[in-house]
Amino acid sequence: RPMAARRRRGDEMAKKGKDPRLGVTRTTKFEAKTKKGKRFLESRAAQQVEYVKRLLLLYGRKTSQTVKDVLVELKHMRDRMECTHLTRKNEKIVPFEIGGETSLEFLCGKTHSGCFVVGSHSKKRPNNLIFGRVYDEKVYDLLEMGVENFRKAVASEAKQVFSPKPCFAFAGEEFENDADFKQLKSVLLDSFRGRVVESINLKGVDRVIMCTPAPSSGQGEVAKKRVLLRHYAIKLKKSGTRVPRVELLDIGPSMDLCFRRSRAAPVDVEKEAVKKVDEAIKRKKVKNVSDDVMDGTVGRIWLKPQDINAVPLKKPKGKKSRPVDA
Repeated sequence: RPMAARRRRGDEMAKKGKDPRLGVTRTTKFEAKTKKGKRFLESRAAQQVEYVKRLLLLYGRKTSQTVKDVLVELKHMRDRMECTHLTRKNEKIVPFEIGGETSLEFLCGKTHSGCFVVGSHSKKRPNNLIFGRVYDEKVYDLLEMGVENFRKAVASEAKQVFSPKPCFAFAGEEFENDADFKQLKSVLLDSFRGRVVESINLKGVDRVIMCTPAPSSGQGEVAKKRVLLRHYAIKLKKSGTRVPRVELLDIGPSMDLCFRRSRAAPVDVEKEAVKKVDEAIKRKKVKNVSDDVMDGTVGRIWLKPQDINAVPLKKPKGKKSRPVDA
């Protein structure tokens, strides 16, 4: 009887457009019945000026100890308030397979995450990391990387408190010409960008993540592409002048990332996602102030209604009374 009831419930959910295994609606669109619900759905929709991109770290079907250590180090490199780390295994998260990204999109929407990293391990693809981004609650693009020569952070330097916003340095013309390297650069910058700030203190720039392309000894065009990722601490020393002398200290983690599979974003979705935003939208809305193409910034003021008859006017000289001569 319990099995029959479960089957009937699964059939009913399938008729309503739901996945009976996940309990998540795949095609149903919600409509707000109240103004509060409308505001909530608008906050979840794609924004022209997007919020801070959170990072979601989670495990796939099978993981190795190396993959777990890599995800833990990535969590420490990102601000704790802007990163979510899920430690349970997810059997149904296979982003490159059809239907394997359903529960991943659900978790990204639930944690308000715009970027994610899925760690997995198999005989065919050992120590595997899948970087990806989400747009409009759908997977935007995917990039699969293999981890080699991984080294943890130095224990003595790990206790030191660093700024949550790292500095990135990409050395090599491959990051400007090659499609895979350009995608990796874009994904890394989005994953570790955090809050967008207008200015930054020089003392806040205390660490840098260095990415350098390096050839591999493997066979095939894909196997030759490899990136050396290193994490350095920036030390400002005295130089005898106003400009300090900069030294880099390797604090880890360090790893070699080799390219595997990738899936770029569709052309129409990419045009919609990278649409330029009007500068007037970025500014904070000011009451009674608007922007005009011809006149520029226009303000509106309110005046009390005036009675012209009661306004004191200056009398002309001809109407002034003059003294009469005797």
